[in-house]
Amino acid sequence: MLVNADVLEGIRTSARAVFIQGLGDLRPQMSDWEKIATTFQSDTERESYNWLGAAPPMNEWTDKRKLNGLRAFDYTLVNKDWEATLEISRNAIEDNKLGHIPVRVRGLTRSYLKFLNKMVFSQLDDGNTLTAYDGTAFFYDTRTIGGSGTIDNLLSGAYSDSSAEIRSAISAAVVQMAAFKDDWGEAMNLMPDTIVCSPTMYVSIREALKADVAGNQRTEAEFIKNIIASPYIDADVKDWYVLCTTEEVKPLIFQNRKNPDFVQVDNPSDSHVFLNKTFLYGVDARCAFGYGDPRTAIKIVDS
Repeated sequence: MLVNADVLEGIRTSARAVFIQGLGDLRPQMSDWEKIATTFQSDTERESYNWLGAAPPMNEWTDKRKLNGLRAFDYTLVNKDWEATLEISRNAIEDNKLGHIPVRVRGLTRSYLKFLNKMVFSQLDDGNTLTAYDGTAFFYDTRTIGGSGTIDNLLSGAYSDSSAEIRSAISAAVVQMAAFKDDWGEAMNLMPDTIVCSPTMYVSIREALKADVAGNQRTEAEFIKNIIASPYIDADVKDWYVLCTTEEVKPLIFQNRKNPDFVQVDNPSDSHVFLNKTFLYGVDARCAFGYGDPRTAIKIVDS
């Protein structure tokens, strides 16, 4: 096959179409990250989230409004550049071996969606060291935010080795999360609805929430609507997470600066093509990942 501009334009157009279609086809089965992360669009290099946790309570209007400014936090997420690139031999095109290109391009789509899941879910495992908007590790046992009183979103104990232990952990997490207060000392009325765990814990947690032998639904199961097993929960496979995902801001944040863009270096006169006899097709993205309110997540630490 003669490698000319028309042939390359056809490959480029087809590959782009495969990539875009793959985003639509694969996203439903690879969108678990969206259940626990809120997406914020970004239009600059970085975005500030110093408004997190700042919603004031309602007050009786007497002589004038009570003005509540932002708290003195500086939580900023800086967008980073990300990429994945395919290298395709010019010989393969000359020999009309084009059947593998759509498969490999669809693999690029899968790589992008896997990347979103990996980056979001791994934030949970990193939450003992990476900081939330108040400058404290996301999972911590003695923080206060304004007038909240002590916020302890770590729950340690024998919580992973049996169905009874798992149910005990959920019950304790419900009580603990329900007691969390906002920055002004008002009850937040939070209730957990989602569990995130490693594949190792998935079956055990599902088994723990099954109806009892008489067919009665477990009380703990009434709270949990989603159980998500993620391969990116691997720091300690017996630790797991109880989350509230019903707030305006979910426990995690995905900051999107640039949607995935299909790009290529496939002009025969390009230096890379000339020197390497290969064409490049890839995906570029620009984004960042961070944390929402630590009161919407509790880490279950098996000890």
